[in-house]
Amino acid sequence: MPRTWMRLDDPHATRLVLNPDYAHLLGLLMTREWTAAGLARHLHRPLNATHHRLTRLRDAGLAVTRAEPRRGRPVQHYRAVSDAFLIPYHRTTLGSLEDLIGLHEDTFNAVFHRAVVQAGLPLVQREEDIAVRLYTTPGGTRMDITPRAGSFDLLDLLRDDAPALTANWGTLHLTREDAKALQRDLQALLNHYGARGGPDAYLYRLNLAPAD
Repeated sequence: MPRTWMRLDDPHATRLVLNPDYAHLLGLLMTREWTAAGLARHLHRPLNATHHRLTRLRDAGLAVTRAEPRRGRPVQHYRAVSDAFLIPYHRTTLGSLEDLIGLHEDTFNAVFHRAVVQAGLPLVQREEDIAVRLYTTPGGTRMDITPRAGSFDLLDLLRDDAPALTANWGTLHLTREDAKALQRDLQALLNHYGARGGPDAYLYRLNLAPAD
């Protein structure tokens, strides 16, 4: 879909957009108008801290306000100045392209790890059974985390009464043609289920890259 990209060359604006907290806040402002109080409730954050961040986004030229008249002080509604921002790599303070790729990895990892723990806790029968396992498989060695010592099989997560939880990673040995087919299949699955919608939120990550 064609977009009109707003290029950011200002160092201050660039730093804010590359900060995960501000990027999340700006992302919300890109979808609709928000008041400071509404955002604070949505994010479960103090009103003063939310208002401070909104003011910084506005002062950096990333957000605008619309005053809603009322008795007393008007209510300020905030919205992003664009729905598509472009931050050139050479305008950032990142030290490498690897840093660029992993820009928000730590933030997502922290959220994802908490979600995995919460979803997996019902699988634990005894706390002392939680363990790290290192073992051989037909494809090589594997390391995972088990909630039930040696009796747990990752395929147990596919049962209907198990949480909708998958956390797999590793190395596959494929032809380039099969790797491209897998890439397309994964994207097609994501598009299919993303279009269906539903009441519950699920975190996902699809990564595939040629190994060195």
